[in-house]
Amino acid sequence: MQVYSNSKPHSKKTFLFFLLILFIAYLPASSFLFFLKNDAFNGYFPPKFFMSESLHAGHLPLWNPYINYGIPQYGDMSSGFWSPITWLIASTVGYNAYSFTLELFFYLLLSGLGTWLLCRQFKLHPYACFIAGISYMCCGYMVGHMQHFNWISGAAFLPFCIWAYIRLQEKFSLTNILTASLFFYMLLSSAHPGITIGAIYFFTALALYDLLKRKPGSKLLVKGTAFIKTNAILLAAICLLSAGMIAGYADILPNMTRGEKVGFAEALSNPVSFTSWISAVLPLSIVKNDALFNTDPSMRNIYFGLCFFLFFLYACIRKKNSFQVFFLTLGTSFLLLSAGGIFKTFAYNYLPLIAYVRLDGEFVIFALLSFIIVAAFAFSDQINSNRDFSGNLKRLYYIFEILMAAAILFGWYKVVSRHDSFVYHIKSIMATPGLPMKLKTFIDHISFYDTLWLQGTIQMLLLWGIKFCLREKRFNLLLKLCVADMIIATLLNVPFTGVGKASVAQVQTVLNKSPKKIPIPALQPISKNDTISLEETGLVGNWSFYNKQPGLLVYAPYPIELNNMKYIFSNEENLSSKPYLFVISSSEKTPVVTRFTGSSIDVTGNFEANDSIVLQQNFYRHWYYTSNNKKYSTLPYMGIFNAAIIPTGTKELNFYFEPVFVKRMMLLSAVTFILFFMILVFIFSRKVFSKNKQQ
Repeated sequence: MQVYSNSKPHSKKTFLFFLLILFIAYLPASSFLFFLKNDAFNGYFPPKFFMSESLHAGHLPLWNPYINYGIPQYGDMSSGFWSPITWLIASTVGYNAYSFTLELFFYLLLSGLGTWLLCRQFKLHPYACFIAGISYMCCGYMVGHMQHFNWISGAAFLPFCIWAYIRLQEKFSLTNILTASLFFYMLLSSAHPGITIGAIYFFTALALYDLLKRKPGSKLLVKGTAFIKTNAILLAAICLLSAGMIAGYADILPNMTRGEKVGFAEALSNPVSFTSWISAVLPLSIVKNDALFNTDPSMRNIYFGLCFFLFFLYACIRKKNSFQVFFLTLGTSFLLLSAGGIFKTFAYNYLPLIAYVRLDGEFVIFALLSFIIVAAFAFSDQINSNRDFSGNLKRLYYIFEILMAAAILFGWYKVVSRHDSFVYHIKSIMATPGLPMKLKTFIDHISFYDTLWLQGTIQMLLLWGIKFCLREKRFNLLLKLCVADMIIATLLNVPFTGVGKASVAQVQTVLNKSPKKIPIPALQPISKNDTISLEETGLVGNWSFYNKQPGLLVYAPYPIELNNMKYIFSNEENLSSKPYLFVISSSEKTPVVTRFTGSSIDVTGNFEANDSIVLQQNFYRHWYYTSNNKKYSTLPYMGIFNAAIIPTGTKELNFYFEPVFVKRMMLLSAVTFILFFMILVFIFSRKVFSKNKQQ
């Protein structure tokens, strides 16, 4: 694998360049005028919020008592529990609607900087590096999945992992080992399991490519020995960092409903359908006409820039270097896998782990990053070789022009013939009070045919600008044009797939109703636990996640579902008339809770001989209780809750959740991460000191 290092120092202007574009492109959300819609606050925010509240109360957030009668928080694969970034935010500023939104934009910023850094590693032209970074940061996957928090966080670290891995393969050193292992851990601890599974295949292919192509002149045995040594050490370092995460997931998998392969029909759900591929040139067109695209709106957008898509197709039909061939092949494989159908069927039956991935569209991020890299090579070569705008590139351009003209004409023909357009509803749109409602009304009235002529017109203007820049070799202007292209495409799509009509301030107002930290819940019937309005629930999800009162009447949809839950909500004996903690033998005896952390509950009371007390939390191993300084394992009450038999003379009782092995592995991971990070800081500091001394 022939790669190059660029010794030029990173510029603060580069960071500010990406930051400014990020802010403008995602303005509806980055300005906090609109909140992240649907799954963001309904599913991904609650566990982060609980971790934050627990840490600020001085408790270790091992068991979350508020989600469907409790789950082990360390086993929640959607919460980012094992991510150092989550712990940093939760333990400092804490999680609220604003910090949560800013964290998402931090990941988007990382995705752009990582791709820019990766392209610099290949010593591509600076313009190609910048456009590649912007294309990835604002690509259709990012825009479509803003609400899917750990899809974005996983995608953010993918280019850094590629960058770190190829540097390690080029030069084996302590610095490169530590850097690569830390980035891989950040990917694994931040990403949705589907991205993790895709990454296993992605980097396995990259490793094999490196083994076969990196040093064609050396002997296979020599290459094989070095390859095994480097990758074995890297894998060992990653496993050491991931010890806690591995232990935590292994602990919960036998006890959760998603611990098994998904059904075949479900495994083919929500692909990036073939009709969705039109978004590669007309990204706005996929926000309407659900029947045509036949998949969720978040799974349809694969746009990564008109100019780069032109150069991607150009790269496909011209001579390519081996690295382009590799990424083209790998990207195409992931694109077909994301399309579902026969390709996912084959993978489901014959490729390990693929049957555990529920949403096909998740895999398309690997295709988009691969295609951006292929296009970046072709674009860089166009600039460096000072080629004229001619030949196949010119022919492809005119094909694009014809397609845009056809889209514009067809869109207007349908608008006029069917009167299906926002144009016919301008008065009602303008009469709607408030900017958010105006935008909502506009979105409701825009038609599929509107999207064709609107996007087609924009693309035609961009195409003319691209032709002028390529013909006149005005690449500085072309860079600005490509940035404008990605900003426009992002701004047009964000209202449909990224944000809801309410503001971040409105969401925070609802969250402010949640009691602070981890209070002692009142021993009242679960049926009396408070609720909020339907409109407020639409903003933050089920209020049981926030009211700091264990127990709820109806199952709250959540990614992590323990096997017990189906029995809790289907059981004929209704326990909602009882509090979360009650004595079985007597309804008159009310225990007193003196301390509550979620993972530990201290109880006092005047108990009779062999009374039994029930804690309405999911029965799960690692739940214990102590009485008279003796430790006991809790017993299953009705097979679903924790129960304790109270010995004679007991006045005080303590329920506690204590996953000893997971905690030990968690400590090992934390110590390893801090050690690796401090060693890197020390090495970097020495280099800077030595360089300054020489100067």
